[in-house]
Amino acid sequence: MFRFRSALLLLVALLYTSLCAIAASPSADQIFPDSTKGFFSVRNLKDFGEQWQQTQFGQLMDDPLMQDFKNEIQKRLTERMERTFGLTFDGISSLPSGEVAFGMVAISNQIPGYVLTMDVAGKRVETDEYLDKLTQKLVDAGVKKSTETYKGQQITALVFPPSETPLTLENTKVEIKFEPMERRAYYMFQQDVLIASDQLPLLRLIADRIVNQSSKSLAEVEAYQVVMKRCIGDMPSGTLPIVRWYIEPLDYSESIRVLLRGPVAQSRKDKPSVFSILKQQGFDAIRGIGGVVSVKAEVQESVCRTFIYAKKPYRLAMRMLNFPDSTNFAPPTWMPNDLARCTMVNINPLAILDNFGGLFDALVMPGEEGVWSDILSGLEEDPYGPQINIREELVINLGNRVFSMTQHEKPITIKSESIVVAVELKSGRESAMQTGVEKLFGTDPEMKGTAHRSYTIWHRIPTEEISMSTQKIQQEDSPPVFPDAGVVVAKGYLFASTNAEYLKTILDRLDAPNESAKSAIGNVTEYKEVNQIFASMGLTNKPHYFQFFARTHETVRPTYEMIRQGQMAQSQASLGRLLNGIFAPNEETGVRRQIIDGSTMPEFEKIEHYFGKIGMYGISEENGYFIKGFSLERTR
Repeated sequence: MFRFRSALLLLVALLYTSLCAIAASPSADQIFPDSTKGFFSVRNLKDFGEQWQQTQFGQLMDDPLMQDFKNEIQKRLTERMERTFGLTFDGISSLPSGEVAFGMVAISNQIPGYVLTMDVAGKRVETDEYLDKLTQKLVDAGVKKSTETYKGQQITALVFPPSETPLTLENTKVEIKFEPMERRAYYMFQQDVLIASDQLPLLRLIADRIVNQSSKSLAEVEAYQVVMKRCIGDMPSGTLPIVRWYIEPLDYSESIRVLLRGPVAQSRKDKPSVFSILKQQGFDAIRGIGGVVSVKAEVQESVCRTFIYAKKPYRLAMRMLNFPDSTNFAPPTWMPNDLARCTMVNINPLAILDNFGGLFDALVMPGEEGVWSDILSGLEEDPYGPQINIREELVINLGNRVFSMTQHEKPITIKSESIVVAVELKSGRESAMQTGVEKLFGTDPEMKGTAHRSYTIWHRIPTEEISMSTQKIQQEDSPPVFPDAGVVVAKGYLFASTNAEYLKTILDRLDAPNESAKSAIGNVTEYKEVNQIFASMGLTNKPHYFQFFARTHETVRPTYEMIRQGQMAQSQASLGRLLNGIFAPNEETGVRRQIIDGSTMPEFEKIEHYFGKIGMYGISEENGYFIKGFSLERTR
């Protein structure tokens, strides 16, 4: 009887295990192939949504004051998703019962493409109903629908009518015509997984992998394994990430370049790409970058862990990435308490200068060698130039510590942002650096030294003071990115700012150290709260190479106000420039049109309490760089 019961229990256990194995869909990193160049996964969309709703940003987007803006953002996201997959975000958000993943896959001799997978176990009927309604809507709008069978499973193909009009690259001697291409989307079911892609071969590949994982998966890629092991290993025991992401940066960027269309892309297609140049210059040492995210699962509101897998030894320009670790990260008192964000990082200035030449040559003059060296020689030997040895008279005076800060002047305008970067000088090198800076700028007809207190701020000459000959040269050249920038040497630092006028406030603080200490960023409650988290992580005694602090309400404010005022396209704030670059079409030159209507957005003061603070740090390790960041709710 005992043997019978034991055998029966064993049989039941084996059957249960087998049924679970059949019922459970493989994880997305096992479905995606080893040729995946970019990967993003949400473990469970419902869980993520519930956790997100508990965050301050989730509560912000649920605030009635933000509903019009929220709808506008969802509309733009839906349009982009529909262009790629034929699916809509609102439609699929309630369908997944398990993992949702998105990736870029690049197979040899195939056009790279995007893949979306969703575990819809137990929701097949609802998913079929949604897809039937969606495809009928698209067909009514002019999309061509067809079906085919692949290994017993139906594939639905959607062919979208071209929406773009032919474009011409203007202001060039050669006009390049751009003929629009058809956009396609495919989807099918394999077991309990809905697969969607813009490339039919990729759809079939993923379907095959779900059934028969004979080829190598992303989960088996060494770089992916190293990245995930490092990041998940840092999480508290028993905690699982809600989000995973991974990218092979150079290959991913090269794949994006292949997909670029339009006249600008056509004009550059025969030129070496920046990404191939970076590989040649040693940046192929970066095998992969990825991380994990937890939301409302730890002490902090959210925690992001990232690992840059870069195996040593480094070669050529990659050797610039030399970040010495230390424990000295107290912010200097000249950093005021009204900052939006500040960063403290350790670098090796000589390593940057000594390894930069090859990269500069390859980017500026492909196929030529010694261009950078010639520039440095010209600065030293040209009888009409500054006759300065950049390495021995400037860079050699620089220390390792670099400080960066961002401040926004109110009321917010397109020029409200001031960024200051300060490099700490080696002990006793201030006089030598002062002499070097004067030598560098003193002979430049476009630069001028303005006295403030006992210091000299070097900045560009205002347009009204420029001579006719210099003005003509400036008109022929590209306009400077930061026309109001300034540089000054003071109290053991080399300061550079996007706003020379703002440097005066920093110099005033340097000359009043006791008063400055009372109003320094280090005394602000938000900074202290973030610093306490750093201390709880052991950073006080753990060497690392950078720390970052941000008040998100001050960081976001300029971009928010620009959107609200309809001036986002003209924004000169760093975040605004980034978003403009993301949303501007590839063919667009000059100022883009504003895509998002901000006229219904509330005054920022009514919603700023939703924005908290952020802390981040990085550690240099034997095989790469570990970065950990977290967000905290705002103290009301």
